[in-house]
Amino acid sequence: MHSDPAELGNGRSENLQKLMKNAAMAILKTAVTVLLFAYLFRRVDFHQFRLTLKNARIDVLLMGFLIMWIGHYMCIFRWRMLMRPLMPVLSLTQLFGIYCIGLFFNLTFPTVVGGDVVKMYYAGKATRQYAQSFAATFLDRDAGMFAMMIIACCGTLMHRMNVPGIPVHLIVWAATAGFVLANIAIFMPSWHRILTDLLHSLRLSRTAARIDHVSSAFQIMGRHGAVLAGSLAISVVNQLLVISVTWILAIGLHLKISLLYFLVFVPVITLISMIPVSLNGMGLREYAFMSLFGAIGVAPESCVALGLCSSALIILSSLPGGIAYILFRNRSDAQQISALETDFS
Repeated sequence: MHSDPAELGNGRSENLQKLMKNAAMAILKTAVTVLLFAYLFRRVDFHQFRLTLKNARIDVLLMGFLIMWIGHYMCIFRWRMLMRPLMPVLSLTQLFGIYCIGLFFNLTFPTVVGGDVVKMYYAGKATRQYAQSFAATFLDRDAGMFAMMIIACCGTLMHRMNVPGIPVHLIVWAATAGFVLANIAIFMPSWHRILTDLLHSLRLSRTAARIDHVSSAFQIMGRHGAVLAGSLAISVVNQLLVISVTWILAIGLHLKISLLYFLVFVPVITLISMIPVSLNGMGLREYAFMSLFGAIGVAPESCVALGLCSSALIILSSLPGGIAYILFRNRSDAQQISALETDFS
């Protein structure tokens, strides 16, 4: 049986268009990243910036890096816990390798979804249960985000912060409210129907179909309250570790800043850095550090140094995933990951 030449041509044309789109997105993100850093460094005294990094305590920075990996392991344990009600569970060793690959793709993959699609693919590859794998991966990210917002809201209640020109409280509480409403729509069938009907009315039928495709897995998880509560508890501890890492980096740079500011600022910085306009949030992250910490009197050089140290830890922690990917992958993986990204993004 021979393939239709017209179908083959259309397939090649679609692949070429996708490659060109991804290349254009990567170039655009690179340009935005470069422009952001150019803007930031125009406002920095290079001599003072160099001294800030030169006088940094390497032992303290390394301690922050090690604590970050403790947080990564907690994320792997949480992800595995969320898989159990949905699909056969891989070993912690296998999930560790997949998680590292996800970190690597978050850094290098020129798309919005990046590492989550890669994690979903490899976790569901053996059983072909990609919808269930997507649900577990989504809920893993979801629990982390919810915990981060809870901590930020608590931080705003514990200490009233006045940041000139930046409505921090409004950002935190508005983001939290939107996040809670979105989760209600996911887990409550009646709200889910309202959401899908709205998407259909807006001629977003394809998006509605994708939501329907994985809704059954979310409904199953809705009946496992203990698992969801456990994942949230792990997430709160993990997010406190993430925030403490940034605080430790500040200590390593000899910055004296109250921990309460980190409880509020770090979640806001994380949200800002997730806007998909730069490479892995670089440039945006440093800009957010300068805007928030600069507004409470921290020198621009110190703000940028703190942001760069945070980005450096993210980059260093993602590099082992490149090695793991070489060991895991085969020739068909890239094509199948691309197809899954089209289906679920």
